[in-house]
Amino acid sequence: MKKLGYLLMFFGIVLLAVFLLADLEMTFQFWLIGFLISMLVSGAGIVLLILDLWKAIKLEKANKVK
Repeated sequence: MKKLGYLLMFFGIVLLAVFLLADLEMTFQFWLIGFLISMLVSGAGIVLLILDLWKAIKLEKANKVK
């Protein structure tokens, strides 16, 4: 799950850079849809990484108790 999180976050950031920095001729609606999709993909990667961190912390606390 950790590798998938990094992959999604990286892919979302690359898409975000394309839509923000590239000098492409596109309509505002196309730009907005691309921007939102890239934010969703990047956000999904961040959520997966946060869940992985939460599981690791939970497992570490369980090992400390024993």
